[in-house]
Amino acid sequence: MPRFYLERITIAALCNEFMDLHWHDLASNMNYMERVWPLEVTTENGAEYLQARTAAGEPVSIRLDLIRNFPTPMK
Repeated sequence: MPRFYLERITIAALCNEFMDLHWHDLASNMNYMERVWPLEVTTENGAEYLQARTAAGEPVSIRLDLIRNFPTPMK
């Protein structure tokens, strides 16, 4: 996982900036495309996860290596 991903997520979290992400979820075996607001990055079982909230305010946990796109900075 490139380190600039973590930098980009940190900037988005600090600026309360949304990210339009496309990711795969192993638990449900589904792909998602959604606008999320990053909160923090956590590590669990050796994998890094983005903790975020959706536009509806629901929490979501996204494994970083399963993100299919990575948006460029908005600012």
